[in-house]
Amino acid sequence: MMFATQMLKALLLLQLFFLCSYALTGAGQESVELLNLYEANPEVFQASSHSALPIAVSVGAENLNEVSSSVLMAETWLRTHVLSHYPAAKITTIVAGNTVLCDKGQEHKLDLVLPSLKNIYHSLTRWGLEKEIKVSAAFSSNCLHPYSAFYRDDLAEKVIKPLLEFLQNTNSTYSVNPPPNFSPLSDESVSLVSSHSESIVKLGFFELKNINVLAFSPEEKKSMSRKLSFVAYSVPANIAKKPHPPLSQIASPPSLTIPFAPEVPPVMDPANPPFGFTLPPCNPSSPSAPAPERGVIQKLWCVAKPSVPAETLQEAMDYACGAGGAACEEIQPHGNCYNPDTIVAHASYAFNSYWQKHKRSGGTCSFGGTAMLINADPSFLHCRFVLN
Repeated sequence: MMFATQMLKALLLLQLFFLCSYALTGAGQESVELLNLYEANPEVFQASSHSALPIAVSVGAENLNEVSSSVLMAETWLRTHVLSHYPAAKITTIVAGNTVLCDKGQEHKLDLVLPSLKNIYHSLTRWGLEKEIKVSAAFSSNCLHPYSAFYRDDLAEKVIKPLLEFLQNTNSTYSVNPPPNFSPLSDESVSLVSSHSESIVKLGFFELKNINVLAFSPEEKKSMSRKLSFVAYSVPANIAKKPHPPLSQIASPPSLTIPFAPEVPPVMDPANPPFGFTLPPCNPSSPSAPAPERGVIQKLWCVAKPSVPAETLQEAMDYACGAGGAACEEIQPHGNCYNPDTIVAHASYAFNSYWQKHKRSGGTCSFGGTAMLINADPSFLHCRFVLN
């Protein structure tokens, strides 16, 4: 009941905030939205599932090391804290850096914000959710205005500008971290957004038009130290109907249709995301399957490489389901593995069915270089990937 009351108040604040910021949006310059920012808390998500109010999720400072380290860890965080609650909870934004940027006590983590955003954005892109859920960085006035005691030219060049460039290039949102005791109902809200907009333009970014003003929830103030672990989560209900093939000659992380088994990272090729961003590889070691321990039978599944163009995967899947004799009924409409309806997901099921059927008689997990072996069971919900 208390949470519902808070959400209702927030909705009223939203409406009033839009009236206050009309002077900005009416001119067609910026799109301004007030967002409640929450630490990743299942109780909050469960309560907000009954509300149509959009919310933002914070990547805690304690998670930046893991999320920035690899696409795989970012994928784990995303599944744990966002996809497992989406779309029941109307999560529209993932914010990083709200407790790090412009904080002298957190300067050692400044370099982690941009890699974290890149990794999360790449994971969202592979899910086809990069338009529904935006990544964002939270900035306070302290690190943007030259007259601020916290402003430093080297910080602007090395941290702020690269972040703004990434947000602009990916059509992401810019988040304003308001000062303490900020009231969205006062004239301060308009002047705050105007001030940030002017600073963005002065730094040379003219296309960054989507701005969030963050309203911090009580949950955000609580300290939540939590290490990431590899666990399986359910698949969101509204995965994009068409896959997003990466740019040519770019390898991507392992298929996002594959929930990772506890404490067993999948075998994969090193990965780089779209737009030419340089990310740390998911697995810097050899992409070949690790040797099983003596006396232990290695469990392996054959899945599609998400870096392969959709047309190429379709041809390989047609062979697997046709002449290859794979059992593809489950990826037909109304089958247990039809959703998510993407080429990568369907091809993974078909490839595994073919390979499990023929591996003892010489069949390989190759399909012209479009497939790879993993040692984590890709089964999810009622969709079971066979293992023979």
